[in-house]
Amino acid sequence: MLVLDTAAVSTRGPRPDNQDSAVAGPLLVAIADGVGGNVGGAVASSLVASWLAPLASGAEVDGGEDPVRVVASANERIRAAYTERPRLRTMATTLTAVHSDAEGLVLLHIGDSRGYLLHDGALRQVSTDHTLVQAMIDAGSLTPAEARVHPQRSAVYAALHGADDDVAALDVIRLDAQPGDRVMVCSDGLSDVVHADVIAHLLQAGTPAQAAAALRDAALAGPPTDNITVVVGDVRGAGGEDAPRRLLTVGAASELREETAEALEAAWPGPVPVGLAQHRPH
Repeated sequence: MLVLDTAAVSTRGPRPDNQDSAVAGPLLVAIADGVGGNVGGAVASSLVASWLAPLASGAEVDGGEDPVRVVASANERIRAAYTERPRLRTMATTLTAVHSDAEGLVLLHIGDSRGYLLHDGALRQVSTDHTLVQAMIDAGSLTPAEARVHPQRSAVYAALHGADDDVAALDVIRLDAQPGDRVMVCSDGLSDVVHADVIAHLLQAGTPAQAAAALRDAALAGPPTDNITVVVGDVRGAGGEDAPRRLLTVGAASELREETAEALEAAWPGPVPVGLAQHRPH
């Protein structure tokens, strides 16, 4: 089994609040980006990231060990929350996660946050954006350079909204990863601003924490256009006393705001999953 030695950073950048949420641990790295312009984007990302957090440490979570079922259960929390709090009905979030299981690493992806794999110095984007401009690139009607400045470059056609068919659009991709590789998941606040060649260079530098900080700083110097969240994980073999154990949550999921507390109360009327007790309203 593979484990991840991880680090995560998040900043609101030029935005008035941070709608990104991320979790990092030995068995999972994940980024959820509240879809821009939707009421409650920070709440949606918080609900999904917090629901997946137990997977990062191997703790029990609704949906069992199957990460797709866990994502489906997280999506149900969005529906439960807006059913009780109708003003949150338009909330949605992207999700890009890398999970370690008995067979290796698997990518779970919906929306326009991104996942990358660094192997032998070569960076590969392992997720495909669920956006209008990416569909136009695939169809040959738009170049990547044109996509970077397209007025609808942030328009996503798939995300987690709490709808029954959301998870049908989830990409599930087995990664060819091995010890010594490095993975990264990030919000579009990084990938829209920093060129892929620069990302590849900075991602190779130092520890996961140093690489994450360098990538964040590059996006801040961009200049930035959105919230910026970066999660980096070094792939290692399991076992040994020095095996990574730390679980970290950053961004909106690490902040207790009133609307998030209300959503948690609506979504979890019963026992609260491991890792969420500190956010449960009293």
